[in-house]
Amino acid sequence: MDIVKISAMGIVTAFAVILLREQKSEIAMLVGIAGGCLILLSLVDYFTQIFATLGNIAEKTGIPSAVYKSVMKIISIGYIADFSAGIVEDSGQKALAEKIILGGKLIIMVLALPIVTLLFDTIAGILL
Repeated sequence: MDIVKISAMGIVTAFAVILLREQKSEIAMLVGIAGGCLILLSLVDYFTQIFATLGNIAEKTGIPSAVYKSVMKIISIGYIADFSAGIVEDSGQKALAEKIILGGKLIIMVLALPIVTLLFDTIAGILL
């Protein structure tokens, strides 16, 4: 079970960070980042499966590839912003983490605008 491995990596990383924080705080932060990256890397296969499945669904339903690509970018930006903000917040920079989240939200909004426009055009075409 992968969740057991992921949980174990998280617990071991957390203990290592706690032990190192008092004596070598800069190394403790790097250990925390490395542990987070290892967990993220262990999830790559799951991300691949999700994107492949969503791609198949988009292909079968006839969703334009531009819309599918935009949705995948939006999902990816959300995960990257959240992961990055978590690392920054763990290092004690909560205000900076909030700026990363804000940046992610703004980028997502810009990427979503063409999809929203397409949706409104489709609705207007049905109503008219």
